Amino acid sequence: MSIALADSRVATNVTAASSGWIQSPRFDLFFFILSPLVVLPVVLGAKYNLPHVLAIGSLLAFPHYFSSAAFYLWDEQREYHRARWVAFYAGPLILGAGVLLLIYYRVPLIVQFVLFFWNTFHVARQSCGILSIYRHRAGITDRFQRDAANLAILSVSTWLALWNISTHMQVYPVLLRIHPRFPQVIWAVSGAIALFAIGRLVFAIRKRYAEGGRLAVPEGAFLITSLLLFYPYLIIADSAMATFSMLLPHYVQYLGIVWMLHRRKFSTVSGSALQRSLGILSSNLKVLVPVLVSIGLVFVAAGSLSRRHGYFTQFETIYLFIAFEHFYLDGIFWAFKRREIRDSIAPYLMRGPRTVAEAA
Repeated sequence: MSIALADSRVATNVTAASSGWIQSPRFDLFFFILSPLVVLPVVLGAKYNLPHVLAIGSLLAFPHYFSSAAFYLWDEQREYHRARWVAFYAGPLILGAGVLLLIYYRVPLIVQFVLFFWNTFHVARQSCGILSIYRHRAGITDRFQRDAANLAILSVSTWLALWNISTHMQVYPVLLRIHPRFPQVIWAVSGAIALFAIGRLVFAIRKRYAEGGRLAVPEGAFLITSLLLFYPYLIIADSAMATFSMLLPHYVQYLGIVWMLHRRKFSTVSGSALQRSLGILSSNLKVLVPVLVSIGLVFVAAGSLSRRHGYFTQFETIYLFIAFEHFYLDGIFWAFKRREIRDSIAPYLMRGPRTVAEAA
């Protein structure tokens, strides 16, 4: 997901809470800051090729993908979607058709190559977006602070993603076709940029303290999480399996931020039948959890059956289609450069919980 909250034009009149937590210590630690530890057993399972690890990952992956579609159910956004119908309706169709045509005509490796780098950018941008919420809640709106943090997260993530790229059987051959030494060159260049960005980030943090600002514990902790999110590439030899492992905490963070947003925005269930259904889901865990688990189980079962009956290639095609649609839709649903998006989402992300019950 690419939450574009890092844009300095995000406008909110919400007063930042002194604690700096987005929701509460317990919620933030589980869904955001410690999300890599929450999924660590599955990551270790992937490292040692334990059975059923991919199935467990699917239980998180597909609910996270389908959560993007929830934004189509907002009553207040319908006119905006219609006004920009090319982006919100034609765009997904064009992208989906393009992906399916590339796969159908067996254009070699292009889909996997684009998927790898778009996925890297997508995950890193989500970290930038959540970090932006913490930064705004600390009262920091300096563009330099934003730019330094974003560059560090994006560059370090890219560098780590390329750490063992020689083991990625879809991406590495494309890089080799450019030049036999190109994989090493791009890894070295990305590393140099990452080291520069880390130095710039340290300078930015020192500048903040010199100007009387501070790095609150929640913001600092999530910054560390964001910089280390791609650590599976360092401990898992196979790049594709490392990508799978890196995505697990990303799924947890996305589900957490989407659930929190909808729980706050639709605390009073009203509107159309579709929006009321969304409000019921977001406010009642006894309904939400079974729905999300059911989505995951459907695709776990579909993957298992397709493999057993010789249709796994078709299942992978569906998976790629869904992944690209998710990347695209998140880019427009969270595009905070648009005033309509800022006005409808920012107040609910930037404020603290209204009640003690919500903070639990």
